Amino acid sequence: MKNRKFYSMKISGNKRPNPLRGCSKYLKPEILSDSLVFLNSEKYLYRMRKYLFFIFLISGISGLFAQESTEVKDGRAVFYFSDGSISSEGTMRNGKPDGYWKTYYENGILKSEGNRKNFELDSIWTFYSNTGDTVLQISYLNGKKEGIRRTIREDEVVEERFSNDVKQGLTIYYYPDGQLKRTINFENGLENGLAREYATDGTVTTLIEYRRGFVIDRENINRKDSKGFRQGKWKYFYADGKVKLEGTYRDDKRNGYFKTYDDKGMLTDISKYVNDVKQEEAPELAKLDVKTDYYPSGKVKTVASYKGDLPEGIRREFSEEGKVTASYTYSNGKLIAEGIIDEEGVKDGAWTEFYPDGQLRAEGKYVAGKRIGKWKFYYPNGNLEQEGSYNNQGNADGVWRWYYDDNGLLREENFINGLSEGIFTEYDKNKNVVIQGEYVYGLEEGFWKYQQGDHREEGHYRGGMRNGEWRYFYDDGTLSYEGSYIDDNPNGRHIWYWPNGKKKEEGTYLNGIKTGDWIQYNPDGTVFLVISYKNGVEKKYDGIKIKPEITE
Repeated sequence: MKNRKFYSMKISGNKRPNPLRGCSKYLKPEILSDSLVFLNSEKYLYRMRKYLFFIFLISGISGLFAQESTEVKDGRAVFYFSDGSISSEGTMRNGKPDGYWKTYYENGILKSEGNRKNFELDSIWTFYSNTGDTVLQISYLNGKKEGIRRTIREDEVVEERFSNDVKQGLTIYYYPDGQLKRTINFENGLENGLAREYATDGTVTTLIEYRRGFVIDRENINRKDSKGFRQGKWKYFYADGKVKLEGTYRDDKRNGYFKTYDDKGMLTDISKYVNDVKQEEAPELAKLDVKTDYYPSGKVKTVASYKGDLPEGIRREFSEEGKVTASYTYSNGKLIAEGIIDEEGVKDGAWTEFYPDGQLRAEGKYVAGKRIGKWKFYYPNGNLEQEGSYNNQGNADGVWRWYYDDNGLLREENFINGLSEGIFTEYDKNKNVVIQGEYVYGLEEGFWKYQQGDHREEGHYRGGMRNGEWRYFYDDGTLSYEGSYIDDNPNGRHIWYWPNGKKKEEGTYLNGIKTGDWIQYNPDGTVFLVISYKNGVEKKYDGIKIKPEITE
């Protein structure tokens, strides 16, 4: 260590202390992962020093001095690069970093700064580039991310919100000029709800619906072609995100139906266009008439919309105090839902939904727009389709069951606050198990098995990703495939088999990329083709040459 001076650190004798021993107690993985990009350790003189300063710059220095051969004084501590410039400075207490700490680049520019309170990360930690620009800010409370993490990149700025170290609420992406680029809502660390993507002029271009981290619907809207003509579906929004107007364009001309909504979400007008010309006499678009009835006192009693003589949309009934006491939703004169919808469009109280023929479709309860308590959903034939409960946050909770339309059990799944938890089982109509495994915090974990049509799959998950050996079997139990995975990437030798048990194909993956010789076999076991790969790219064909050899 002769080339670097460490203030308030003594090394006795010829033994060099192990700089990593005792560090793990104080390391903060989130700091390491959030800040890896800001390290430039190749300039350090020794490999061990790279590790030492990597840990020190981001996580503090506490673990580095828990040695019998070192001594750290409480109070201000300063560390230097080999040229004598300060590499970091802060306060030590009880032999551990506490209070405010700063680290620097070798050119003297501030690299990071932040506070520890009672040895835990606290308040805003800020990281800088070697030119002094802010590149990352993270808010902490009691050692956990709490509040906003702000990442500044060349092409975007990202604001993520955390609660108790878990991503919650709206994550917002901005263009460099501050315009919205993308918004995604998170619940318990997973994408959930409606996400929006924006063009540079602020126009919403994509709507993506997430459910517990999975994309369930994507809609491209508000797109222009190379000539600048509007094409396809367009939607215009109120400031709160509710749809104001929607319709379809072809070559920048309105074609089809255009719907207009008020700021409560109620449909107020439908117009039909052909080549940008409004069709005044479209028979299917009789204008909606809004009718209002009043109490003798003059206060509103009911508000309802009609298409001709048929009710259409929402009908609301009010008390004399102005409170909504009942609501009914109609389509083409048919009642499709019954339950209170206030003037803000928020559902509340007991709720019932119907099929167009009047058959019960769903029943349950809303509180402040969220499904709460026990809910049941039905097939058109009246049989139960699905049942389960929602907690006070409107998230699925407890055991949920799905059924076939003949009342046979289809699936059974347990939820905790919207996340799958525990054993998941799905059955076919003959009551045979076709999928079974365990969820932990919404992710597959441990051994899972699937019966997929004419074959069976089984293997292990870790954190929602395939890990370890996976095997597929033909319907008669004969092995059809075997191979290993690391974090969902195939790795090592993978072999496929013909139904007669002979090899069909075999080859090697390296972290998901094909490498080396891949051999395909005929059903009798003779070699059909050998393909050589390098970094996933076919380089040459051997065996029965169906193509000329590709030379490097």
